[in-house]
Amino acid sequence: MSEEVQDALEISDLNVNAAGNDLLRGVSVSVPGGKITVLVGGSGAGKSVLLRLLAGILPRQHSPVYWEGNVRLGDVPLDSHSRGRTGIVFQQFALFDELTPTANVQFAIDHRADRALPPRYTASQWLELLGVPASPPVAALSGGQKQRLAIARTLAADPQIILYDEPTSGLDAATGRRVAELIRETQSRFGRTSLVVTHDYAGLLKIADEVLLLDSQAKTITRVPPERWSEIPDRMQAVALPSRTDDAEISEDGEQGRSSSRGRLQRVGSVLRKGVADFFGATGGTLIAAVRLPFDSLPVVPRPRWAGRFLLHYLALVGGPTGCLYLVIAGLIVGFTTTYFTLRFLPFRLYTQPLLIDELLASIGFALYRILVPVLATVLIAARCGAAVAADVGVKQYGGQIDALKTFGIRAAAYLLVPIMGAFLIATPILEWLAFTASHWISRMTFVICYPEIGIHFWNQHFFRAITLSPDSLGNAAWGSSLPVLGWFLLGKGWGWVLLKNTLCGFGTAGIAYHQGITPKQSASDVSHCITATVLWATLYVLVVHFVIALLEF
Repeated sequence: MSEEVQDALEISDLNVNAAGNDLLRGVSVSVPGGKITVLVGGSGAGKSVLLRLLAGILPRQHSPVYWEGNVRLGDVPLDSHSRGRTGIVFQQFALFDELTPTANVQFAIDHRADRALPPRYTASQWLELLGVPASPPVAALSGGQKQRLAIARTLAADPQIILYDEPTSGLDAATGRRVAELIRETQSRFGRTSLVVTHDYAGLLKIADEVLLLDSQAKTITRVPPERWSEIPDRMQAVALPSRTDDAEISEDGEQGRSSSRGRLQRVGSVLRKGVADFFGATGGTLIAAVRLPFDSLPVVPRPRWAGRFLLHYLALVGGPTGCLYLVIAGLIVGFTTTYFTLRFLPFRLYTQPLLIDELLASIGFALYRILVPVLATVLIAARCGAAVAADVGVKQYGGQIDALKTFGIRAAAYLLVPIMGAFLIATPILEWLAFTASHWISRMTFVICYPEIGIHFWNQHFFRAITLSPDSLGNAAWGSSLPVLGWFLLGKGWGWVLLKNTLCGFGTAGIAYHQGITPKQSASDVSHCITATVLWATLYVLVVHFVIALLEF
């Protein structure tokens, strides 16, 4: 066991209110240093809120939870400005699935509160000490291995106190015993103060040095002496739901109310009021997020190396092989339909086509380059890539990874929003170029097949005529046919407008996807809702951008 003396966690005059209900009132309690303290309480008593509060990731005035009081580790206050002194082993582990087990631990090492001191162990050594395999991806690890990895990552950040959030919840008795032994082994080997928050006390009392009871009726936390641990089952109380008895249904004299319809109307009115309040609350939050977006997306990151890792992750998500194939297919479709149907269904085709075919080719090239491909590509990127990013961030929010970032003292925007912005700003023009390239080649093939007697030379001479910066330079058809498509895309007339549309659409889609994903998630359906909302709002935003730019461009 470590010889290092551990500070006690001191809580004084703590009041916690959640959604208008008092969870704790005037609580003063001490968690001894260097020991295992088990905090037990009934379901809904506020254990998870207390855990987030102690970790410094719950601000004092953060609707719907408000708290006041003093929390100190030794002589140092614990709040949102002193993160890194506490570490959490989350109930759902909150591991970064896109990183390897070694990278998960290395992430914690690189974000220690005090990086002036050398790390206790390397990432590989932490994995070896905790018995975690380094080669399998995180998603392939068993539940026990994930828990050991979560503990290794928490220890690697060198916190002074470790908080365990319901470590045996949902486990069978044998697995629960192994988890309890792991907590005791971890505390004995590394000497860290440990606070285990749980309602499943049976298997954890055996490893406890101290037991605290969160009394939901008295709204306080009390120490339970060892001789009274057997009384804990009788003293634990689940939080009772507030009575929903309506005075329109039962009158004061005990008879059934005669105005049940009025009661129903009152309930409907209550639901409507709540819906309106939620709508305006969400709208206000969205407006605030929109105002803060330019500031949150500034490329200010704690560790550029890790920002680069997340950038690569989101680049693969936005502009990976499936995204590229998606846009290539879209480009083929729009290039073929524009060329074939324009020439095929020309009015009085027999007479007008010989006279107008050169102008039609120029118009097709202009429409694909300036209008059709930009609109189609950015709409598809907003829908497909925006949904993928919103799902990724939403799962991180629901799975606790956002809270894990906070415990390391990291703004979620630094490693999520900034890389997401970078990924969209890089990938959007590339994906649109792929779509334009596909539309360009399919247009050429369609024309050659339909008019073999005219040939490809004629197409080369006129397709790019309306989108080159100097039309006279295209007099040499051989030069026109040899210029790479990327050159046309970057040097075409109006390339600045195309780039502006790409930038605005990419920036906005990234912001919408991040905002929808980062909002609190209570269930998997919330994640699904954020994906749907991203597709809706990002697509609408892109269409508005194109409409406004078109008014200015033309």
